Amino acid sequence: MKKIKFVFGIHNHQPVGNFKWVFQKAYDVAYKPFLDVMSKHENIKWNLHSSGMLWEFMMDEHPDYIKKIKKMISKKSLEIISGGYYEPILSVIPEHDRQGQIKQLSKFIKDTLGYECKGAWVAERVWEPSLVKTLADAGIKYTILDDVHFMASGLKEKDLNGFYVTEDQGCSLSVFPISQRLRYLIPFQDVSVCIDYFRQLANEDKDIVVVMADDGEKFGMWPGTNKHVYENKWLDNFLTAIEENSDIVETVTFSEVLNTTKPEGRIYLPTNSYFEMSEWTLPSTVQNDFDIFVKQNESRQEVKPFIRGGFWRNFLNKYEESNNMHKKMIRLSNKIHNKNFSSEDKIQKALYAGQCNCAYWHGVFGGLYLPHLRNAIYDSLLEAENLYNKKYKSKNLWIKEDFNCDMTDEFLYESANQDIYVSAQDGGSIFEFDILNSKYNFLNVLTRKYEGYHKKLKEAIENNRVTDSQELTSIHTDAVKVKEIGLEKHLVYDWYRKSSLLDHFFNNDTKFEQLYGVQFREEGDFVLGKYDAKIVSGNLELTRKGHVWFNNEHLPVEVKKIIKPLKTEGYETEYKVKNLSDIEMNFTFGVEQVFAFSEMIDDDNKEFLNKKVWTRQDKNLGLKVKITSSKNCDYWVVPVNTISTSENGYEKTYQGTTVVNVYKFNLKKGGNFSFKLKTEILKNK
Repeated sequence: MKKIKFVFGIHNHQPVGNFKWVFQKAYDVAYKPFLDVMSKHENIKWNLHSSGMLWEFMMDEHPDYIKKIKKMISKKSLEIISGGYYEPILSVIPEHDRQGQIKQLSKFIKDTLGYECKGAWVAERVWEPSLVKTLADAGIKYTILDDVHFMASGLKEKDLNGFYVTEDQGCSLSVFPISQRLRYLIPFQDVSVCIDYFRQLANEDKDIVVVMADDGEKFGMWPGTNKHVYENKWLDNFLTAIEENSDIVETVTFSEVLNTTKPEGRIYLPTNSYFEMSEWTLPSTVQNDFDIFVKQNESRQEVKPFIRGGFWRNFLNKYEESNNMHKKMIRLSNKIHNKNFSSEDKIQKALYAGQCNCAYWHGVFGGLYLPHLRNAIYDSLLEAENLYNKKYKSKNLWIKEDFNCDMTDEFLYESANQDIYVSAQDGGSIFEFDILNSKYNFLNVLTRKYEGYHKKLKEAIENNRVTDSQELTSIHTDAVKVKEIGLEKHLVYDWYRKSSLLDHFFNNDTKFEQLYGVQFREEGDFVLGKYDAKIVSGNLELTRKGHVWFNNEHLPVEVKKIIKPLKTEGYETEYKVKNLSDIEMNFTFGVEQVFAFSEMIDDDNKEFLNKKVWTRQDKNLGLKVKITSSKNCDYWVVPVNTISTSENGYEKTYQGTTVVNVYKFNLKKGGNFSFKLKTEILKNK
């Protein structure tokens, strides 16, 4: 029997934009009690990564926490790990930002804690081979990834007894495998199960290093874990058990392993993340098939290492909203980098904050589905844009550019006041509408789409198997918890992206009540259609000759709309609908816009008849949306609600409000119907 080396690693992080009370709660129920227990066991060595904004929070609000950390460092019982300052997915940000983020956190730790970091945490363990050179060039000696990364390269679990060395372009990096088994055991299973596993490894009578590195929030922040870990003393008992079994296990830091142990060999790791992430990034329509496949093969140990889903970048394809934020960030990063701003400049800090990973993806927890996290990304990016505009004046022009990298051009209007981004390919619609003074994207609305876990919710509701209990569960449980009854009524899916100035030809029998559930019949081919676009006298002119289903025929109709940006915040759109057929036609024509208000109010689900003006205040933002039609019309107003999972169960989330101007009219052969819509963003009075 040989004593094994156990590397105990903790990763603490809170997203940019998360509420301060969440930071405080995490401190109260997880970070502080964890540190208190570790302080009682001075001979236990451990490793800690915290993101930069969390270190800032500790310095500002809890300096005693920093003092305890420094004390542990001085006693060499704690190793601090660097990484991206704002916890970005390193592989999807430009190289100059990768270097900047890592060096900024390493410098902060050096200046604040007096510690020279040798390792770096890779956010969500999203790995791409190019990161080897990135990390090495930033002065990093090692990183920590999941065992599935290594097994995907052909290794078996029995081969993961230490660390390996990988390289890229002549740069070398040590990589440690995290034990998935220990991630599932700690802290959810009885302490004796963990010790039995250590004893099993020790009985193999060879040098073994085993790593458990995972979220610190599961030690108190996840549902039921505070009572389990601290009131019931799981962590204290676990550390005590390690001390009592010092003949079979000793705790070490990552650097100690590097200094005392030879690498197991060279390895080249494929793109990967932890197993669950590879599942979440798959298209929703195939996730259930993947789940079935995994369950069918979970007992086949010989094939299990080769089962994995997609990789992180697929989120940019799965969610257009994620891609939108990402391409906005890339565009700004390139503009800033080309002007050689200092890494200490406020503009760089704002850009880095806008690269925080949490709002860019969605798995078990809210992530992309949480408006306040997406708003925080835009707030940071628009702060960077404001600082850029302050130094380099905006020219208030339309720009033709492939913004979203789909090999087709979008039309971008940027001024000192606002950004208006238009896709001629997708219904000639506005897909981003930034109010720069408020650092707010009013089109930050999530499109309602099917998620793989919706099937599980539907089945649980049908079989009366839902609960609102807060019992201890891991993120891998099959329990179905809901935060309110009746969620199935809101399982609604949009067949088009939620954006503004979408042109609907509704069936003439369509009622307001059909709008929320997308239960109306669309008679035209304009919502998803391509518009011809050109810039004329500072305005954007969009035209489509499409068809409308009328009297059992597809008849030709032309829609022309001219978008004129206002000098303040907003735009005016001049519409002209022309009947190109030889038949007199009658229409129910609707222009849809969406707005990312901060909260839902009663008026967000109402029909307003025969009006010219509609207004909606947002007290939290201090802003008001005003839509003015040159002709009387009906305003159909409905909320956009999504259903997603969170750590506390399935929940409904308000994403924004849809406003449709509805016009009914007849057109003879060659006839036109024209009107103007003015959309303004005003300050509340």
